[in-house]
Amino acid sequence: MKSPTYCFTLLLLVVSGSIGWAACTHATSTPPPPTPVTLQLTWTHSAQFAGFYAADQNGDYAAEGLVVTFAEGGPTVDRLTSVLNGDAQFGLAGGVELIPARADGYPVRAIATIFRHDPFAFFALANSGITRPEDFVGKTLLVRPRALPILRAVLARVGITSQSYTIKSDADFTALYAGDVDVATGFVTAQGVEAERAGHRLNLIYPDDYGVHLTSDNIFATDDFLATNPNLVTRFLRATFKGWTYAVEHPGEAGALVANYAPNTDVGLQTDQMIASLPLINTGEDHIGWMNPEVWAGMEQTLRAQAVLTKPLNITEVYTMQFLKEIYQK
Repeated sequence: MKSPTYCFTLLLLVVSGSIGWAACTHATSTPPPPTPVTLQLTWTHSAQFAGFYAADQNGDYAAEGLVVTFAEGGPTVDRLTSVLNGDAQFGLAGGVELIPARADGYPVRAIATIFRHDPFAFFALANSGITRPEDFVGKTLLVRPRALPILRAVLARVGITSQSYTIKSDADFTALYAGDVDVATGFVTAQGVEAERAGHRLNLIYPDDYGVHLTSDNIFATDDFLATNPNLVTRFLRATFKGWTYAVEHPGEAGALVANYAPNTDVGLQTDQMIASLPLINTGEDHIGWMNPEVWAGMEQTLRAQAVLTKPLNITEVYTMQFLKEIYQK
C-alpha cells in the first residue's frame, strides 16, 4: 500500500500538469487578430460582385481570419494604381487590361478569373435584321474606344475592314432605341438586362462565337504581395470561391446581398443581373475561378493583331496557377 504522502504528491503533479496543459492549450488556440485586406472593385456595388459579398456576409472571410473591405470603382478610379500603391491588396481587371499593363512593366499578375466569359456583346434591335458581324457593313456602330480592339478583332475574323462601317462614340446605349445607331456595344449583364426589363427586344452577337475569347473580373495582385503573402492569398481565394459558389447556387439572394452595401439599389434588377451572369461564371468547364492558359494566349494574340500590344511579353507571367492548383488540388 502506497503512503498518503506519495498519493498526495502524485495528485498534485497530475492536477498541476492538467492546469498547465489547459493553460497552454488555451494560449495556442486563441486565434490571431483578423488580417485586414482591401479588394478594389471595377465599378460601384452591384451583383457583379455578389460572390465577394456572400463570402463576407456568410462568414467565409472571417473563418479564414480576414476582414475584407470593398473599395468601389468607377470611371475615375485607376484600379491598377490602387493595387500597385498598396491601397488595395487585390484588384479586379479584364484580361485586356492586365496584359498590356504587364508588358509596360507593371508587376501585376492574375490569380483567378471570375467571369470566364466576358459579358461584352454587340446589340441590335430584334427587327433590324442584324444578327451577325457581316451585317455591320454600311451601319453606324456605337463603340467606346476601349472596345474598338474587340470590334476589329471580331470583324477581322469575317473579313470586314474598318472602312465598311461608321463608328460613333459620343452617345449612350439609348441611341440604339432611338435609331441613331444600328449597333451598340454593352454588357449582357447590364445593358442587356435593362433592355429586357424595359421591353426592348434585342439581337445579341457575342465575340466568343467568332473566336475572340475574353475574360473579365480577373483577381490580381502584385508580384511582391504574392511572393510574401502566399498563405493570405490562398485564404482569400478559398473564402472567395465559397462565396461565389453560394452566389451561383442562390442567385435569387443577389439583390439582398448588394443592398447591404448599397441600400438604395434596385434589388430586383441586381437579382436579374446575377441570373444573367450565371453561364459566364459557372461555365461547367472547370472550377469557379479557374483560368485557362489557352485563353490568356488567345487574348495576347488578339491584342497583338490589333496593335494594342506591341512590346515583348511572356504571357505566362501575366497569371499564375499556383493558388488555384493548391486550393483545388490539381
